[in-house]
Amino acid sequence: MAYKKEELPLVMGQKVTITVRGEIFSVFVRGWRKGQYIILDLPRVGVEDFRVAPQTGIQVHYTKEGLFVNFKSTSILSFVQAITLLIIEYPRTFDTHNLRKHERFKANIPIRYHYENEDQRIEGVGVIRDISSSGILFTHTKQIAKENKLILGFDIPHCGSVQDQMADVRNLRKNPKSETSPFVTGIKWRDISPATEASITKFVQARLADRRNDPR
Repeated sequence: MAYKKEELPLVMGQKVTITVRGEIFSVFVRGWRKGQYIILDLPRVGVEDFRVAPQTGIQVHYTKEGLFVNFKSTSILSFVQAITLLIIEYPRTFDTHNLRKHERFKANIPIRYHYENEDQRIEGVGVIRDISSSGILFTHTKQIAKENKLILGFDIPHCGSVQDQMADVRNLRKNPKSETSPFVTGIKWRDISPATEASITKFVQARLADRRNDPR
């Protein structure tokens, strides 16, 4: 679906894939001005800069938080001095496609969890980083195994309480940049209770309403 918007879902340092004259490169976003231009790294082939003449057609795509973004642009200028940069036109339209079945919404909510390991109850705490209708992503200090079946508890402000909700671990990774909560775990609800479903639905609906009311 194509949208006409003033602002692309960009962040500084966003990795994007560009196609120039049939060649494909991965570069980083270094800056932009809404409605005017986007600044990228100039592509390289080996140790050589890839020369891009003005008015060269460029295809750009990237994925940000599960949203696939794609657009066409044209080069404005390239620098091949001490700093090598490529400046392209800010697109008037772009295509997006949500790669996730359920949209995720950022959160910062304390969570408690426990699981059984050889008849021993293991407890831990963490912080929910995003919530969707199908599960959550949270960070924590203690390592969890994929075979662990978690029991979760947390309170969503103004939306309700989730207590003793079963969940399956779907993905695990470690964030070496975080000393306080180095483990990142994604879970999927298992046999979601009516109370949990009501709280999550209320949270999602509230976030969607906030988005619609956003003056931007």
